[in-house]
Amino acid sequence: MVRKTDLPQPIVAMNIGSSCVRAIAADWDERHNTFHILGCESSSRHQSVEKGIPTNSSDVGFVLNETWKKLNNRVGRGELKNIFVCLGGRSLQSVHVEAHRQQRRTEIKQKLLSEMLRECSEKIEARTPAAGVLTVLPERWEVDEQEYDESPRGVIGRDITLYATAFVMRKEYCTKMDDTIKRAGLAIFNREVIPDACITALTTDEERESGCAVIDMGAQTTTLTIYKGNQFHTTKVVPLGGYHVSHDIETLGISAVNAEKLKCKWGTLSLKPDEVDKGLRVPAAREGEEPLIVTRGNLSSIIACRVNEILMPLLAEVEKTEGISAIYLTGGASMLRGIVPFLRKKTSIHVEYGSHAQWLAADTEQEYYQPLYGTLIGTLLLGQVYRDEHPDEEPQPQTMLGKFRKELTDLFGGEDF
Repeated sequence: MVRKTDLPQPIVAMNIGSSCVRAIAADWDERHNTFHILGCESSSRHQSVEKGIPTNSSDVGFVLNETWKKLNNRVGRGELKNIFVCLGGRSLQSVHVEAHRQQRRTEIKQKLLSEMLRECSEKIEARTPAAGVLTVLPERWEVDEQEYDESPRGVIGRDITLYATAFVMRKEYCTKMDDTIKRAGLAIFNREVIPDACITALTTDEERESGCAVIDMGAQTTTLTIYKGNQFHTTKVVPLGGYHVSHDIETLGISAVNAEKLKCKWGTLSLKPDEVDKGLRVPAAREGEEPLIVTRGNLSSIIACRVNEILMPLLAEVEKTEGISAIYLTGGASMLRGIVPFLRKKTSIHVEYGSHAQWLAADTEQEYYQPLYGTLIGTLLLGQVYRDEHPDEEPQPQTMLGKFRKELTDLFGGEDF
């Protein structure tokens, strides 16, 4: 009889969202290339994350640790160690960077490749000492004019060039992220970023080559990722999300709780003509006041106004990029009813929900197919790839001197970065 504690360690993905901290654990089925979800836990008790960035590292670190402990208890495999944290938030941007080395014509060692990755960070740091590098992702390598999509470790060569994408944020935001993870006291294997997780989970190799886009709608931020020619083309974050839709409804004189309920139950962007004037009776925010009557047409107009503000700049960004075949929606706030047909009227590019179903085992509960879990599934995938590539590495408690903590300045200008 095999005990649970004797089974291999599952992969754990954690996401620090503005509305909650969420963690999911899964086993990887190598035969079918799918995950068996073992459990998911979340905590929305904190109010210390604003637009994806922790404002109180101690509070959020405590909630991270608490959520991890709850997941440990649910999974029952002993202490979960294969933890991968997915990060994002306002000011996140992608930067293309290169590194070049020459050596005597001999076998390329991992040490040299690691040094080239560090060089990419150092190049950005030399130009911009006011921001931080979350991670550096190799896009492709070139050895003696021959291209490699994967690491050229072991290849015999003399001239080596790395083409990479670095994901950067303001230094102060990176510091808060680092401090939060440190205070959580968890042994983190690696830090991932929302754009990479979304693209990995929701798009195919063919789409990544020809060109595609993913819009991840969260509670307080919405992240656009455009991927083309097998590299990150554009990353843009709008500091608005589902919370702001609910807040607009709240200004009618409704409590925050009832505004959220009204949005989720009755909110839609596609009304039939006979539904426009139908009234909804909602308790007033102030105790003792008469209930309010909100028409479905008015509710739809409020939602549409905010969705336009959030998504129209991102659609414009996609449309000016040639060759984009599809836009995929994901994230909890993308679950607004009628949002797909609404956006299809706004752009000539095909719009649909992104699907991560191909990565889930056949017996997976239906809940995990929702867009809410797209980023987490992508983080699981990136975590599994990382473990495969680093089989002997042991997780270490993250500190303020983490492997990707770098300081840079704004390469793009603008007050958001």
